[in-house]
Amino acid sequence: MLTHDTSGLCVNIPTKEILRITKSLLLKRNDARNTKHLITILDDILQQNYLSFKNLIYQPETGVSEGSHFSSAMAEIFLQNMENSCLIQRTQHSTLHT
Repeated sequence: MLTHDTSGLCVNIPTKEILRITKSLLLKRNDARNTKHLITILDDILQQNYLSFKNLIYQPETGVSEGSHFSSAMAEIFLQNMENSCLIQRTQHSTLHT
């Protein structure tokens, strides 16, 4: 069984990786042109990652905005991809050793 601590996940999601994963998923059901437009929009959204603390505004270098409605979808896509990768590796490993 594989478990993950997801506290603080949003700020630790690598945005370049989420763009790559999402592009791959979109290309399965969309043409290249639509996918390119959607990824451009997604990249713009992910770059709008600001937070305020003690009346100062910060832009973290990585991750997605914690508390945003959009963040939960990005976290889900990232975790699903991680889970699928682990399952594929496990299946390949068990196939090699049987």
